[in-house]
Amino acid sequence: MNYSEFSSDDFIKDDHFQQWVLSPDEANSRFWEDFIRQHPYKQAEVQEARQFLLLFHFRESDVFQSRISSLKKRIDAEIDQTERHAIQETPPAGVLDLPQKGDVRVSAFRRYWYAAAAVTLVMLATALYFLNPTVQKQVTARGHRTFVTLDDGTKIWLNAESRLTYPKSFRGEETREVQLEGEAYFDVAENKQKPFIVHTSDIRIKVLGTSFNVKSYGKDRTIQTTLIKGKVTIESSVDSAKLTLMPNQQAVFEKESKILFLEHKDEAADYTSWRDGQLLFDDRPLSDIVNELERWFNVTIEVEDHASLNCHFSAKVDNKTLEQVLELFKDAEGIDYRIDGAKVLILGKLCN
Repeated sequence: MNYSEFSSDDFIKDDHFQQWVLSPDEANSRFWEDFIRQHPYKQAEVQEARQFLLLFHFRESDVFQSRISSLKKRIDAEIDQTERHAIQETPPAGVLDLPQKGDVRVSAFRRYWYAAAAVTLVMLATALYFLNPTVQKQVTARGHRTFVTLDDGTKIWLNAESRLTYPKSFRGEETREVQLEGEAYFDVAENKQKPFIVHTSDIRIKVLGTSFNVKSYGKDRTIQTTLIKGKVTIESSVDSAKLTLMPNQQAVFEKESKILFLEHKDEAADYTSWRDGQLLFDDRPLSDIVNELERWFNVTIEVEDHASLNCHFSAKVDNKTLEQVLELFKDAEGIDYRIDGAKVLILGKLCN
């Protein structure tokens, strides 16, 4: 893909670019940061496309996308026409019309039209959302969890800092499809004629009726699907690799290597213990644990010794406060900590 020749519209429509803007991870962030550094002259197009996608993130409906795209094209055409008129204007008699770098008048017109475009697009996006409420979202903030029952009777527990997008009704559809960013436990109502499909950033999970846990946070290095009962099929969106899970098995997708593999878990139910207020760390690096604690307790954690972030730990934390969790690490690892409101500083070195 020759991104060096892309316009802002090309970037907006590109799947890889969309993934970076809407679901950034370490790999795609590194790619686009390198691209901007190597092609600084494309920074304006990249920034315009990025702002557009962030402002009008309506992935749940192709109708939204097409209508917004159509409006943007009309606005761009209007901008170009206005600029041509501005350039071709004849200056009044006696006025010296000196050329200016970048043409200040054109720039002013472009700023005016982009401001008008932003207002128009906001109005359109708002109208489309309220006039077509067939797609719904359930969002949980840091420190919160929630529960939702879908139209077909499927029950879903949503963990902290997660987003679930789903249709108001599955009637008339051949499949039951939802999109997840974050972590959720699914108890899917059985319907052999209508498969249930969960889409994440890099994999999709297809089931008929079963119970399983999906963990797919943007910051995490992996996407984990843990099966409690029934049977599910996992498919990578990168190379279409497939795995079939049986109870007490876990499919792991590594974002950096794009590898999908299978692991056996004797206590698979432990991976759903967060529903009951428990946190499970199974040979996890401190960097992952920090991310989890930040989401769970709605705090920001800084580790003084960055090398300690690679230390691995296993623990099961049962309905404890943040201070109690930090005390466990203090007693076991000999570190110290300081809490200042919503900020936590972990002091000392771990796993020396």
